[in-house]
Amino acid sequence: MKVILKHDVKGLGRTGDVKDVKDGYARNFLLPTGAAVLADTGALKNWERHRAEREERDRSEREAADAMAEKLREMKLEVAVKSGEKNRLFGSVTNREVAELIAREGIEIDRHSIHLREPIKTVGDHRVDVHLMPGLDVQMTVTVVPA
Repeated sequence: MKVILKHDVKGLGRTGDVKDVKDGYARNFLLPTGAAVLADTGALKNWERHRAEREERDRSEREAADAMAEKLREMKLEVAVKSGEKNRLFGSVTNREVAELIAREGIEIDRHSIHLREPIKTVGDHRVDVHLMPGLDVQMTVTVVPA
């Protein structure tokens, strides 16, 4: 069954994509939740008519994400945390705390877009991946210092 996505669906596609999915997936999930509409002839003609607008919107989103990526690459994040013996932290630094540090610098990032390779439980420099959009990930360094 062909559907046009009205919202981004993880693992399927982005808003405005025309996808061929199994009937049950469309009937039981995509259509009832409003994530997609049936791709009949009228909907496909409307989709074609608005293609240029979607492409322009995607281009502007990409440019904004590229600019944000450059700011994030240049950003130096430092967090002071209580630590004990052998520079081990009492607790850990989470993606929520990293998102708050980035927000203090003036960039709003959803905490779910921040991926820690492993829990940050020691003092020092740690790599953090930030997923801005499909195909655009940024690596940042977070420095943890004892408080």
